[in-house]
Amino acid sequence: MFGGCSDGATEDDSDLRAGERKIVGEAVAYPADTTLAPRVSELAKSQKARREAAWKAVAKILKPISVREKTAKNDGKVVKLPLFRTWYGKDDMDRVFAKAYGDLTPADRKAGRPLTADELKKAYTWNVTSAASWSDADYIARVKQITDAQAAQGLGGNTRVSYSPGFASHLLANYAPVTRCMPKLDTFGLDAKPASATNFAPCFAAEFPADAALIKASWWRSDFGMKLPRHTTSAASLKARLAGTLDQGGWGAGEGDELAPGVNDIYTVTLSDGANFRMAGLHLVTKELRDWMWITLFWSDDPDTDFGADRPAAIKALGAPWDHYKMEVIVAYDEQDPDPRGGYTGTLGDALAAVHPGVGGPSWGSNPYIERGPKNAQTNCIGCHQHSHNQAFSSESILADEAKFPKAGRTKLRQVFPADYSWSVFHGPELLAGVLDARVRAYP
Repeated sequence: MFGGCSDGATEDDSDLRAGERKIVGEAVAYPADTTLAPRVSELAKSQKARREAAWKAVAKILKPISVREKTAKNDGKVVKLPLFRTWYGKDDMDRVFAKAYGDLTPADRKAGRPLTADELKKAYTWNVTSAASWSDADYIARVKQITDAQAAQGLGGNTRVSYSPGFASHLLANYAPVTRCMPKLDTFGLDAKPASATNFAPCFAAEFPADAALIKASWWRSDFGMKLPRHTTSAASLKARLAGTLDQGGWGAGEGDELAPGVNDIYTVTLSDGANFRMAGLHLVTKELRDWMWITLFWSDDPDTDFGADRPAAIKALGAPWDHYKMEVIVAYDEQDPDPRGGYTGTLGDALAAVHPGVGGPSWGSNPYIERGPKNAQTNCIGCHQHSHNQAFSSESILADEAKFPKAGRTKLRQVFPADYSWSVFHGPELLAGVLDARVRAYP
């Protein structure tokens, strides 16, 4: 997924399960800003404009949403989750697709007829109310576990990747072209040309819609005395990493003492088995721009400097723990802002200047808690994701081959993007196309 060229492996991985989906309710749609696409040139040329747009997107996914189960209480209050914590995981999508595809007639399945919005809506409603294999006793027991704020937040699990309803519906509706594309992915070479001026994603009938969005989170255990590495994004640190003189151009093991931030300083969840996790990093990717808008958040013990110095009132109003996350954003392969400081003074201007490549140079964006390994502090996200359909490529192979993938993979090499930039469609561990294909093959 997003951010440089890392798979962002999580220490554990638990989707929001069927019973928890019944408690939480249907996923809440991402409210896309359709005015952004016409402004793409402005955003590319202005750090300030793109950062303002990105912070607004962050505020939207952090909006508190009341869960469906009104008997679930947390200190006498109805449980609320950040909007993105209601989104669908791979297990959700498998259940929804199994229901919707299974309800098609044999003739429609054989023809690969697209699922309609009404058919998907029916399947989403079923997914919320069915609880799958959970018994009533299992369900009630899970509700009773919600005894504090962290247990309430744990309803969303600690899944690595979650998808907005817009993303999920588009993928499921396109099950036929997506699954049929799987055997021919390696035929889309670097020289492939789009068949249509309006669709550069040939494995889909159309590109993802504006309300398609997804997140990838980096979870770290917070019990048993476990701590987080401390990372800085000061101008000096960034210069050294981009030059390759520090940690081989990666983020290394951290700078200074490891830290144990409390629940008021970092987003923390308690799962149903009692395990506790901190969310150290979060990628948000939205299709509000044709090549997507790539936003990353990362925890900091010094949150009001550099990439946190311009945190807007809307984020501050959310309070703890969201006031401890910094943010970086990319909207294009190349940097087009002529001002190295992006119009900012202080430490934010210093940090932006440290990664500014000059107009026309490759853009930069990396998350110290998600991008791992040599050169992964030198990357952006869009460059790596252009190859997301090709199962012969991995993050390691892209970063290791400077001749084939220049500038740590940041250079635009393709005009055709069969997966519409999403690693999750054709790559593991998500491999959503494989999930759909398994259900399709289950029917004669």
